[in-house]
Amino acid sequence: MSTPKTATVLVLTSSALGEASVSNQLVRDAVARLRLRDPGFGIVARDLGSEPIPHLNSDSAAAVRGGVPANAAQVTAQALSNELIAELQAADTVVIGAPMYNFGITSTLKTWFDYVLRAGITFRYG
Repeated sequence: MSTPKTATVLVLTSSALGEASVSNQLVRDAVARLRLRDPGFGIVARDLGSEPIPHLNSDSAAAVRGGVPANAAQVTAQALSNELIAELQAADTVVIGAPMYNFGITSTLKTWFDYVLRAGITFRYG
């Protein structure tokens, strides 16, 4: 008999305000509610506000488009993209804290999307 898989929650916070952030508090509240339903789930957490992912540049943009990396910077960017995608694919639930700065999401959260949205891997045109 196989052991049931423990659910995994990917938690992304992106506020620059840390503990003073309302969006971070909302994320903590959401995770607490999930815990009431399933006390044993695992968490993979990324605090994009305090540990930002590097913004796209010519090398990282080329790397996340796919293909064989042409230099060390592209290898590093593609490895980070693969790591972030693996976290997303392994998650049963995703909780995203998205504060609004200047009428949009934080640049750090946008950068996370830039690295995980890869044609043919996480989405398809059509």
